[in-house]
Amino acid sequence: MAIVQICGEQVSTIEQTYAATVTCGDPTYTPVAAGDNCNMVVYNVALNTGTSPMTLSFSFDTELKYLFLNQGMTFADYCMVNAQSGAVTLPDGLEICNCGLTPTYQVAYTCNPGSITTTSTMVQGPVALAFTVSNLCTPTVFCVSTVACP
Repeated sequence: MAIVQICGEQVSTIEQTYAATVTCGDPTYTPVAAGDNCNMVVYNVALNTGTSPMTLSFSFDTELKYLFLNQGMTFADYCMVNAQSGAVTLPDGLEICNCGLTPTYQVAYTCNPGSITTTSTMVQGPVALAFTVSNLCTPTVFCVSTVACP
């Protein structure tokens, strides 16, 4: 009885995270305290299939709220941290699927306003991104033992 090898692909969905601390070194006003809000946007997400393992690169902007004094009154402003970039490395062994599936991604991002810190010259805060990448494949071999049909 012969053993036949059939080549196939195991379709995978993976999750990767990225964390960083962003710093705004040029606030418009002199910070006296952290604010209670931050916002983010993620863009230019690109899957680099020319590296091994593959990487997912991206850009992001963050705005961090801070407080400042004006004539003895406390006001709020945002400090922008633009055009930041990052990348995550995907697990080794993944590749583009030969069966016609197109890789897709989803991203969830957060900044924690409770973790914003300030000095008299900067505003700083942590950011976190969680990527879910679908339709990547791992080559797989199936072995089938052949027998004569009755």
